[in-house]
Amino acid sequence: MLTGWNWIRIIRLVLGAGGLAQGIAAQNNVLMVIGGLLLVQGLFNVGCCGTSCAPAARPSSTPASVEEVQYEEVK
Repeated sequence: MLTGWNWIRIIRLVLGAGGLAQGIAAQNNVLMVIGGLLLVQGLFNVGCCGTSCAPAARPSSTPASVEEVQYEEVK
């Protein structure tokens, strides 16, 4: 929960806390659910579908067997 803090996670956390507080103050159930959802996403660093929405991380090293491609010009 303490790793991976970035700007989008902070925005989710702030919007979720604000939405939840406003939902409680206005007794609006829809706003409470949306605020709670954003708050949980910000706290636990999960997206809309867990971690399946994020692209795969690049490998840390490049493969050693990279071959140069030969091109032939066609006229």
